[in-house]
Amino acid sequence: MSNRFGVMTYESDIYVKRNWINLGDYVQSTAAKQFLGSVDSLIPRDHMNTYEGDAVKMIMNAWYMDIPENFPPAKSIDPLYVSVHINSTIVDAIFTPAAIAHFKKHEPIGCRDFYTRDLLISKGIDAYYSGCMTLTLGETYKRDNITNDVYFIDVMYDSMTIPELLRKPLRFGKRILNGRAFEFNHRNRVLNKYFHPDLIKNAKFETQIIPYISAQEGFKLADNFLKRLANAKLVVTSRIHTALPCLAMGTPVIFVNGGFKNKVDNCRFDGLFDFFNRIDVDAKGEATANFVFSGDKININTNIKNKDIHLDYARQLVEKCNVFAK
Repeated sequence: MSNRFGVMTYESDIYVKRNWINLGDYVQSTAAKQFLGSVDSLIPRDHMNTYEGDAVKMIMNAWYMDIPENFPPAKSIDPLYVSVHINSTIVDAIFTPAAIAHFKKHEPIGCRDFYTRDLLISKGIDAYYSGCMTLTLGETYKRDNITNDVYFIDVMYDSMTIPELLRKPLRFGKRILNGRAFEFNHRNRVLNKYFHPDLIKNAKFETQIIPYISAQEGFKLADNFLKRLANAKLVVTSRIHTALPCLAMGTPVIFVNGGFKNKVDNCRFDGLFDFFNRIDVDAKGEATANFVFSGDKININTNIKNKDIHLDYARQLVEKCNVFAK
């Protein structure tokens, strides 16, 4: 058995061409990396099939994949499949006989969401719900220097503003036709309903979507991102790979569940939503919260206590990854 380890990266011509990546992908790889004594190979997720280096073990937590035709990975990769997501958009392309045989060889497959678990089971593959590997990030990142920083990260990111839509004319045209062009008003309404104006004014607004970068830079940015989240006063987001690390690190977090109206997003969340303090937003922009807080609106002094439903899943992931990495 190999004592060398590989870590998944997001380097590919398809990302160079589109010139952006989701920092959340490197957050996921950082979660896997923390269990490994060394990292001997950085292996792009969408080109694992062409890997020709030494035999390596890899924790394979990821979305599979932007080039589904390139699955399964090379035989020199010994995988631990946990926190897997297979998106509904690539189901027809990824489940070749070779891919099914590969999954069956390495079953049981730990799945990040119920959708993926049920999909694999329907293909005759032994699968279970594992939760997300980012729930283990509290093993490395600690709340040891808490600040007054409040972060709003990609809140209702699919409800684009008019300037954002003008940069994407095809999407703008579709949203005029389907009545979604002015959904950015929903976001403003939600923020103003639940958060004190001073909190919004002084908060830091950020996005996980960044220009394309190398793997080395991706890991550096993810590390900095996680350190800031670990010591934040409060985080409000619609990104699971911001919200789940916050749960892991004990940072108060509110997940705003709104603006997701396509199958790419909707199949990713089943099994994760119950972990969060949530603000749920319906198609008309009406919002309700599944948690209570003192006062009319959330301010810098409001005490937000995270749920603890995720803890057992995190513990099991830590144990499984530690055994695999020995």
